[in-house]
Amino acid sequence: MSVQEKYQTLLDLANQNGTTYELTEGENGTLIITGVAPSAEAKQQLWDEYERLDPEFRSGDLILNIQTAEAAAGGGMHTYTVVSGDNLSKIASKYGIQWKAIWDHNRDILNHPDKIYPGQELKIPM
Repeated sequence: MSVQEKYQTLLDLANQNGTTYELTEGENGTLIITGVAPSAEAKQQLWDEYERLDPEFRSGDLILNIQTAEAAAGGGMHTYTVVSGDNLSKIASKYGIQWKAIWDHNRDILNHPDKIYPGQELKIPM
């Protein structure tokens, strides 16, 4: 089964809820989905389906880079400075997003989702 086949229900959901997206291939066959959801609810539906297909996002074979139409129009990115005691889940809960969204937007500076350090500036998708 290809990575795209594994996540076909997520792609079908994106097509149904009005999300526009494009697929690219990353390192080691990783599937990258970049797009714009029409609403925060539509974006959350995609993240919920992703988590259903890959509980706790352990496979590392998909990068889901979805913004809402409102965020895409206005930049849609905040920055957050890591403080002692933070982890991606704690930071994500402050913004009402999944930790995996922060991980996907910061792979250029993070080597592992469990290894963040005070003072790091993380991009927070909105």
